[in-house]
Amino acid sequence: MSSNLNHALQLAHDWQIESFATPEQATPGVTGNDDTSKSRFILNRLFQHFPVSFAVRLWNGSMLYIGKESPAFTLCLEQASVLRDMVLFNDPARLAEAYFSGEVQILGDFDAAMELRYYFESLSLPLTEKLGLVYRALTLADSQSEPDTSQLTDISQNQPDYSNTPNTLDYHAPSDFYRLWLDDKMLHSCAYFCDANQDLAQAQHNQLDLICLKLHLQHGDTLLDIGGSWGGLACWAARHYGVFVHCLTHNPQQHAYVVAEVQKQGLDKLVTVELYHYRDLPDTPRYDKVVSIGLTSQIGEHKLPDYLAKVHAVLKPGGLFLDHQVTTESPGRQHEISTGFINRQVFPDGELCSLTHIRQQMQSARLEVFDVEGLRRHHALTLRRWVSRLEQRHQEIAASFGERTYRVWRLYMTASAIQFEQGVTGIHQILAVRR
Repeated sequence: MSSNLNHALQLAHDWQIESFATPEQATPGVTGNDDTSKSRFILNRLFQHFPVSFAVRLWNGSMLYIGKESPAFTLCLEQASVLRDMVLFNDPARLAEAYFSGEVQILGDFDAAMELRYYFESLSLPLTEKLGLVYRALTLADSQSEPDTSQLTDISQNQPDYSNTPNTLDYHAPSDFYRLWLDDKMLHSCAYFCDANQDLAQAQHNQLDLICLKLHLQHGDTLLDIGGSWGGLACWAARHYGVFVHCLTHNPQQHAYVVAEVQKQGLDKLVTVELYHYRDLPDTPRYDKVVSIGLTSQIGEHKLPDYLAKVHAVLKPGGLFLDHQVTTESPGRQHEISTGFINRQVFPDGELCSLTHIRQQMQSARLEVFDVEGLRRHHALTLRRWVSRLEQRHQEIAASFGERTYRVWRLYMTASAIQFEQGVTGIHQILAVRR
């Protein structure tokens, strides 16, 4: 044990003797000073104001219960170190990482377990109480067996290095991963639901038509699709609206997939696909319309002016630009924590802007905004559909891409759905015309 840890243990011990009853005195009916009784004491103090009843299965097999109602979920702690981290740091990101690494299992209502995040974000214990809990936590004995992490390999460990591209984990994921839970057009963006019961495929078709109609696509138009993802919009616009589409991507896997899909659908005379960065486009006004789905959050606030200047440069006078972007609706600490988690786990370079900021930057770039539509509720429904499909294919995803990959995406999309439902995060389609 390090000297720093020894010092912390001694300090906590001194405070504990002066300030607290022993676990046996504090918890009626508990005898002995074993890990179970200490854990019960810690958990009761940590979660005395938690709004949901739940169960905890300790690393030694003991079951403990928080709250008076039937437990909504069971939190399985495979190592004492997880409980120690709860006390020492009360950081939801550490708990999430423990879930990804297999040190925590979550059984039951996954949405209810997401309340742990918000609870830990706001948890604040008096110093004397926290030091008493620290003392008990530091004396817990770890399990003699390590959690099974054989299925926790991340897909990114077996993929090429795209560390200089945005959305690292997202860009590492091969098409076979997305095919398991996206719709038939491989659309990784917000769908448009005519009603809450509509199936995902139809809702995505609705969205493709909505985008094409907003852009007033006409037969023979030239359309630039920046960051074309898996090519769903490019192929749809060419097939159903007769436009010439130039699709740009800087992801080699997406490029190969879209090229194959264009040939498969016989659209090679209408759709060109390039492994190309938008910054390298010549400043020539050659396109009637430009569309960008989800790219602003990858570009970030500081590079947004240069990006919009490039859009203005390549768009013909009077041409239309549709920007479809996730936006922040909560520019405070809650947004910072959410963005930090997403940056660490899924989209390392992601940065959400507010709708107001995007509109201001568009005006500065001489792109006149004349229509804005909020799709927050639609994206919440989209994410719920994705989570459901992901969970249905759990075994296939874990077998092919690792249990950790499954857990990261499950938690990320569930947490995102909750944020969209609560209005913390939004998504907007902004239509502008080049002055």
